[in-house]
Amino acid sequence: MNLRKPLAAALCLFLSLASWTSAAETIHFGANESPPYWSSIMPKQGLCGEILQALSAEAGLNAEVTFKPLKRLIEDTHNNDLGNPVFYIKEQDFAGIIPIALYQASFYYYQPNHLEKITLNKLTDLKQYKIGILSGSLIDQQAFERAGIQFETSYSQASIFKKLKLGRIDLAIEIDFIAEQMIKKLYPMQRQDFAHISITHKPEAIAIMINEEMPGAKQIALRYRKALKNIIATGRYQAILAKHYKGIAMPNNWYEELARYDRLYNFDLDE
Repeated sequence: MNLRKPLAAALCLFLSLASWTSAAETIHFGANESPPYWSSIMPKQGLCGEILQALSAEAGLNAEVTFKPLKRLIEDTHNNDLGNPVFYIKEQDFAGIIPIALYQASFYYYQPNHLEKITLNKLTDLKQYKIGILSGSLIDQQAFERAGIQFETSYSQASIFKKLKLGRIDLAIEIDFIAEQMIKKLYPMQRQDFAHISITHKPEAIAIMINEEMPGAKQIALRYRKALKNIIATGRYQAILAKHYKGIAMPNNWYEELARYDRLYNFDLDE
């Protein structure tokens, strides 16, 4: 009996299945370039990129991230997304949303350029100011534009704060973590001259969002959720935060807020 053909066929089938299994374990995500959270040029793709890789390793998965403009990510309703769920859930349904980090955004201004302290009581108060914002920001720019508030867009955080100090813009919308890093780097002796007004009382979430159309989506989402619990329990998660924040204040009640967002986005999840 000639065993060569059956063996060859079995070998081909084995290699085919091995290739399919490997591909199934690679999860493709889309993210917006928003350093230091997500960045194609930063080590380990930034703070959240490093968290994602740690989670993927813990879950036995391989994550690949493609960086695209925010508008394109929102329009693609067949993608696994990384970012603030608020931008995506109006357009797309997900099998699982796993909050992995937090950020707090504020309006910043340079006090020596203003005779009086800036106060903002309602959205229309912003119409009198020239506001700077980062292109492709995590901030929901459209919500402000619908209220008739216009922006001057910049392509780097450094540019925004240089414009702010020079008086070319009155206010800048920036994430606190990024702003504090940038002010410390550019103007270490004038940090006290930069004031900020928090946009919201609570931080916003940054999450992994698993497209419900992907095969095995619910199980993959569960693996990521369990992986997050595990790396928090072992201290790996905290070590990543400490490495990136380097003494800069984190949003208050970090873990309580992370748990709150997990309940908010997964209220019908069966444990």
